[in-house]
Amino acid sequence: MPFIDFKKELNPDQYAAVCAPADVPALVLAGAGSGKTRTLTYRVAHFITECGIYPQELLLLTFTNKAANQMLERVNALTGVETWKFWGGTFHSVANKFLRKEGAAIGINSDFTIADADDSEKMLKHCAEEALPKFFSNKENPRAGLLKEIISYSRNTCNSIGEAMRLRFDWLETPPEDIEKIAKAYENARRGSSILDFDDLLELWLKLLREAPKVCGRYAARFKNVLVDEYQDTNTLQCRILDELCKSGRISAVGDDAQCIYSWRGADIENILSFKKRYPNGSIYKIGLNYRSTPQILNFANGILDGFEAGEDFKKTLTPSRGGFKKPVVIRAIDSQSQSRIVADYIEELTRGANAPYKLSDIAVLYRAHFQAMDMQLQMQYRNIPFAITSGQKFFEQAHIKDAVSQIKFAANPRDFISFARFMNFLPKVGDKTAQKLYQKAAAIAEKSNISIIEAMGSKEVLAKVPEAAREIFPGVAAGLTEVARQIRKSRIGVSSDLFEQNSPKAAPKDMVRVVCDSWYAGCMKNAYEDWQDRMRDFDSLYEYASRFPDIDTFLASASLEIGEGAGRGDDASVFGERASLMTVHQAKGLEFPVVFIIGAAEGLFPLDRCIEDGDVEEERRLFYVASTRAKDLLIITYPRITFGKGHSDLREPSRFWFGVNGGLYERNY
Repeated sequence: MPFIDFKKELNPDQYAAVCAPADVPALVLAGAGSGKTRTLTYRVAHFITECGIYPQELLLLTFTNKAANQMLERVNALTGVETWKFWGGTFHSVANKFLRKEGAAIGINSDFTIADADDSEKMLKHCAEEALPKFFSNKENPRAGLLKEIISYSRNTCNSIGEAMRLRFDWLETPPEDIEKIAKAYENARRGSSILDFDDLLELWLKLLREAPKVCGRYAARFKNVLVDEYQDTNTLQCRILDELCKSGRISAVGDDAQCIYSWRGADIENILSFKKRYPNGSIYKIGLNYRSTPQILNFANGILDGFEAGEDFKKTLTPSRGGFKKPVVIRAIDSQSQSRIVADYIEELTRGANAPYKLSDIAVLYRAHFQAMDMQLQMQYRNIPFAITSGQKFFEQAHIKDAVSQIKFAANPRDFISFARFMNFLPKVGDKTAQKLYQKAAAIAEKSNISIIEAMGSKEVLAKVPEAAREIFPGVAAGLTEVARQIRKSRIGVSSDLFEQNSPKAAPKDMVRVVCDSWYAGCMKNAYEDWQDRMRDFDSLYEYASRFPDIDTFLASASLEIGEGAGRGDDASVFGERASLMTVHQAKGLEFPVVFIIGAAEGLFPLDRCIEDGDVEEERRLFYVASTRAKDLLIITYPRITFGKGHSDLREPSRFWFGVNGGLYERNY
């Protein structure tokens, strides 16, 4: 076993945390960039080399397989111990191992199969149709994907279905009893087929620990310490598993309450804040020496946390280990387009030319929600600056944007069956074959009655062919198409055929976007997507984009080109051999970049207006702190003074998160 000089390898705070006794609960509060992974890795090494604990007597729990593998590989490099000797991995992978070995104690066969996300959703949908045959016919009820989210959130937070709906899905009007009945049918189907879904793995692991005391006692005695990474991200179910497994107090938890940003997935900040309450003889260790950012960025980040309400045990200050550079810069732009131009100017200045100080891969543009990135994407594509979207699809490639545009395309050209089929597939029980039958029926009626296909869509004959589950929605579909078609006819009156002569149409593309985005489709989104509010904000961005075009044909041509060519222009890394990163702050957690831009740093955008209304501002503050601490050298914050929505504009105030920081800690470039 190689000798490790822990005192030499670690700073004093890390050393104290690493060498804490194995049989006493330890919570390590690791500030951003303070060497959390290094501390956890060396604690494992300390147990093995200094405490005489065997690798198989340690249990390491993480939230990603990548994190577990990376940590065990580092332990291997330090100690020479092969990674396979440890029990380590994600909560779900370790739960799977427990249930394979010991599940018989609670009636679980070891040959169970695990349903992936798609399979479990299909199974749940089938169970819903069996338990409540008319459930999906009611447009007020959630679709299968959202139904699965509700049940999963309930299970992971250990709340009833009714309480889960009150906490996270309060816009739904479905009686909780109906969803409870479906959840029970879904559970029975899984048990009868010896199938487990991801949530089963955790629920049954907890059940095993509680209802098989001999099994629980054996493993509690075996594991001399349980090490948990990202403890602030644990949900109620995971926390209860740990409390059962670590009744002896042999737990080492590492996390940061200031980086708890996943409550929407069930993470509960109270798990980390109540650590001393649940483990009264435990100790809290703080590591705050930051190896990532400049002193100026850290001073700014500490200023953000000045407004964060935490207990005395959790107050922390990040201190720098490196030299100074520039203060964070705040830039006010006129609007979103101006903001994107300013950021693109900076990126070009920083990365282009023989003496450019940075590469594109050194750059990250962060935003609170995906809808805020449309203009940034378009500007990057326009300038041929390669970029990668890691927070989801590009704006015009998102399903709901394509659905909205396809409705306008069909209204403009009723011969476009592809566009018709696309948005019709969003209706329950309507696939391509059914869409084709409806289209052919409408076409036949149109020819016979000498009317347009769109007018024929509103006929009783077509409605009779619509599947029962979609019949209540379909009149709204036909009415929306009719109104858009009417506006298109209106807009085309008097439009010049001269490409270089712009006449003023009587109806604008933005008006057609408004009709589509406020129609049946918006109502259906609420019952299809948990993030429907963010998707509705995407429609605001689409409306603002449409307002830039004088006529519908120019708008549709541009939108279609963005959908078809966006990937080729934005993702082409061959120009520079690398790409800048565009992502939400949630996606950026755990990453670092020499240069970070935070765009949309205004009230209503960051924090989001719905989070202000719901009282979730403290999590928004933590999110802004996470965003700021991703930066190593340069932090540039921008916000638009004016934003545009469907038929209105908003004057934006600076975000409270940077505006409330001491003005001497940043520079204003306006």
